[in-house]
Amino acid sequence: MPHYFFDTRDDDDFICDDVGLELPDIKAAAQVAARSLAELALEVLPRATARCLGVDVRDDQQREVLTTELTYKAVLKSVVP
Repeated sequence: MPHYFFDTRDDDDFICDDVGLELPDIKAAAQVAARSLAELALEVLPRATARCLGVDVRDDQQREVLTTELTYKAVLKSVVP
């Protein structure tokens, strides 16, 4: 079964996954990456006004096979009474 690694990005912070997961195919790896990105967003976005998050997937030969990215920006609109 193929082995995939899921590196995370939070603006300029990068965490390299050195453990990874055995998954049946790239489609399963894409699902894990999407869930990981959603979990990261739930954790950091409530305290942010702007953020760029990502999960990059590498295969067992260290080739990048998938990149996910989420760009968030909160713009406060002034309210006229």
